[in-house]
Amino acid sequence: MEAVAASGKYTLEAQVRAYDLLESLYDHYGDMPSSVEEYRSAYSRLEGRLKAAWNGEELVAQAKAALKPLEETCHEARFEAAAAASLHEFAKEVFEIWKTSGIFARRRALRELRERAGFRLESHRIGNYVAKTFDLMNEASARFAAAQQKVFSSDVTYKIQDGIYGKIDEFLSKTRP
Repeated sequence: MEAVAASGKYTLEAQVRAYDLLESLYDHYGDMPSSVEEYRSAYSRLEGRLKAAWNGEELVAQAKAALKPLEETCHEARFEAAAAASLHEFAKEVFEIWKTSGIFARRRALRELRERAGFRLESHRIGNYVAKTFDLMNEASARFAAAQQKVFSSDVTYKIQDGIYGKIDEFLSKTRP
């Protein structure tokens, strides 16, 4: 809190810590920090400077800038997962062609599957490629889910709320005799 007032502006880290402190106080009502009185006296001394230092738009911009690389990774993983799913669907179609069509249709379908797959396919093992592309699709989906989860867990924009320190002070004044 004093670092915020001294620097003249909120940092994203200070805002997130304050939000987490308030959330912790709400969750653990009886477990008050030992420095409650120190916090309250510091808050009352710095209240005006804290209010002047608040810039929610800047904090949101900082939070979004921190998320940008993670979102790009997630976007790439989404396209990889979609490409792997498309390849798997095509492998299933080629397998059907392989079972039901003539030699020329088989060769044409296998050649196209080889081009799209990017790895060597043997003509007498076409059924295995349906399974291989299924595994590739699952791996790509898992990478996408992990990237998406990382974006979700790193998004702290909901913690950017005006008056967090005031809410902490209000909470402490209600719970402390």
